[in-house]
Amino acid sequence: MKCKHCQLSFRQDQMIEKNGNYFCCKGCESVYEILQENNLEEFYEKLGNKTLTPAIIEHNVKDYEKYIQQTKEGFSEIFLLIEEIHCAACVWLNEKILIKSEGVIEVDINSITHKARIVFDEKSINLAKIIQSIESIGYKASVYLPTKNEQRATQTKRDFYAKLIVAIACVMNIMWISVAKYAGFFSGMEADTKDILHFAEFLLCTPVLFYTGSIFYKNAYYALKFKSVNMDTLVISGASLAYIYSIWAMFSRASQVYFDSVAMIICFVFIGKYLELLSKKKALDTLDHLRSFLSSEVRVLKNDKIENIDVEEVQIGDIIELKEGDRILIDGVCISGNISLDMSSLSGESLPLDVQKDDMIYSASLVLSGNALYRANALYKDSKLARIINLLENSSSKKAKIEKMVQQVSKYFSPIILTCALLCFAFTFFVLNLGFEEAMIRMVSVLIIACPCALALATPVSSLVAISAGLKEKILFKEAGVVEDLSKCNVVVFDKTGVLTKASLEVKKSFLDERLDKNELLNFLHLTNHPVAKSILKFLGEKIDGRIEFEKVQNFQARGYKAFLGKDEFLGGNEKFFKENHIQVQEFQTTHFIFAKNKIILAVFELEDSMRESSEELIGFMKECKMQIYMLSGDNLSAVSKVAEKLKINNFKASCMPEDKMQIIANLNQTGKVLMVGDGVNDALALSYAGVGVSLKEGSELAMENSDIILLKNDLKSLQKAIQIAKKTYQIIKQNLAFSLFYNALSMPLAFFGLINPLIAALSMSFSSIIVILNALRIKK
Repeated sequence: MKCKHCQLSFRQDQMIEKNGNYFCCKGCESVYEILQENNLEEFYEKLGNKTLTPAIIEHNVKDYEKYIQQTKEGFSEIFLLIEEIHCAACVWLNEKILIKSEGVIEVDINSITHKARIVFDEKSINLAKIIQSIESIGYKASVYLPTKNEQRATQTKRDFYAKLIVAIACVMNIMWISVAKYAGFFSGMEADTKDILHFAEFLLCTPVLFYTGSIFYKNAYYALKFKSVNMDTLVISGASLAYIYSIWAMFSRASQVYFDSVAMIICFVFIGKYLELLSKKKALDTLDHLRSFLSSEVRVLKNDKIENIDVEEVQIGDIIELKEGDRILIDGVCISGNISLDMSSLSGESLPLDVQKDDMIYSASLVLSGNALYRANALYKDSKLARIINLLENSSSKKAKIEKMVQQVSKYFSPIILTCALLCFAFTFFVLNLGFEEAMIRMVSVLIIACPCALALATPVSSLVAISAGLKEKILFKEAGVVEDLSKCNVVVFDKTGVLTKASLEVKKSFLDERLDKNELLNFLHLTNHPVAKSILKFLGEKIDGRIEFEKVQNFQARGYKAFLGKDEFLGGNEKFFKENHIQVQEFQTTHFIFAKNKIILAVFELEDSMRESSEELIGFMKECKMQIYMLSGDNLSAVSKVAEKLKINNFKASCMPEDKMQIIANLNQTGKVLMVGDGVNDALALSYAGVGVSLKEGSELAMENSDIILLKNDLKSLQKAIQIAKKTYQIIKQNLAFSLFYNALSMPLAFFGLINPLIAALSMSFSSIIVILNALRIKK
């Protein structure tokens, strides 16, 4: 019997039967169903008696099924990497073909990473059919794996880099030949010598056009395929026509050749493409890497034994053991024991949280001291940290790129220029009757002089100079598009701890009794890794003079600790702890630590947040720029209000969780463009949702991954410089765009009426590019 799709013959017992039709494999069955659903049955009529290669799915879909997740609504969710996507039209086509498939609920394709999130009902459609639907329209689909995506991006970058090196090497040599040729144009040159130079330019130009310029040909093809014209179409049309004309002129010796112009056009515009690629590579999703880093084994109590199991296998109700140094990955409730947790990564709170029985335990916390057992009340994928990561993934396509302005201009610019060039040829050839050669020369002149080199260079060159200027000031702009976004920000939101204040507490007041043995105090402070003890040790700045071995060390969570040295009893902790031990102390409004020996208080330390240098100067600068200023913190109201009062910030909120910060920024986005400055995991979600996210180098890894700017000096004064650079850059970009459009509007009529030949057009085009570059260099000042 013949397969209904590929029409190859097989034995009936080898085939798959469905609705009276027989197929040789699942691939052919899937393709047949797709064609039926889209009313493309006429394909088989056109095929006639011809046979096809069986549409076998290359991937082992069973290996992919383990990556399918379940949504809360009961549907299935899979992340796929779709290859061969070239433009927004490709994204649109894939989304359309998938969403039309019965059983597909939701499709979201990231245009930068080409990562597709597909929600589907497995009762109506399976993963094999989804992949076949994508591959049936000419694309390749595979399960999204961070390592594979990184390899793909790295390989693409290498390919672009090789093409860029070829273009630059060839253009540099062509320019030297052009110098000799143009010199001979004015002083005289023998025909044979001129022919040799022309042929040398031809040899150097050819790889630039067809190797480096292959990306323009490909993009122009896909643009025409979807009935549109983009800047790549204009660039490659002008370059190709100039190349063909130059070959004709070289062999006929009838006119000048313009191989140098062709190579320069391709090289200059390809530099912009390469910068765009670098920007996209930096925008790759790194959250999967973070997820795999955090996913590890946890210690679970089973059958009265502690077993190490994978965190993904932990079920609700399982009992998990915690020890000092453990990072908590799953939310739950403490059932026994006492632990001190570092919650700064989640809440921003600088002081540790002491947890006892029945207290909540959240993921992303670090156990500073103590031991405990807690009951998991959520799966790993539903933990607070995992939910934050998922929210971050969904916000990856929120930011506008600086190239958007140029794309909007080129949307109308390119078709207009192509139309003008064709009208120029028709007008010269049919109306003026000046012949084919003159018509071709004028048309090429129009395309060359109007070729949007200056337009294409206006943004990437300015952005590159801005990034370079930022690096000199120890400011890292992660993407070129951030420059424009930063220049437009009119609302700024600060985290408190680690941003406006230093991450560690600072001793503001101290009392040391003359009877105090400092060596005993230093040794006693070393018994704990509590942040308060560390701050006091830093304040004292003295080394231990002889190691003291304390005995019977007892830790009292949230209060203090006790130790003995012979018959001497030592106490250290807060006011509450001392009152429990029947020692009268004064009341404190700040964070404090009291040290006593045999019930006698020998030292008292009061600690507060210490302001970061340049905080006041930066706030003043932003007020001069008429920016609205907000402060959001996970700290308590007392600590937050003190900092707000010092910096004269009227809008502030305390005790903010990550979701709170995200919601506030989402609301502020409705009225302006938000600049968020943060440093912890608790700020990562807010940083992602803000128009521009800024992190300090000493901030958490997740915060830096989801910020757009990193201040490498950990100095807020750098943020002021970053804003100044951004505003200057955006001003110059607008100047460059205005100049390039004015240049084209002025020069094109001259080329249209033959007042400029291709040689002058090429020089003029290069001159306009040089002006754009020189103007961009002013950003360095």
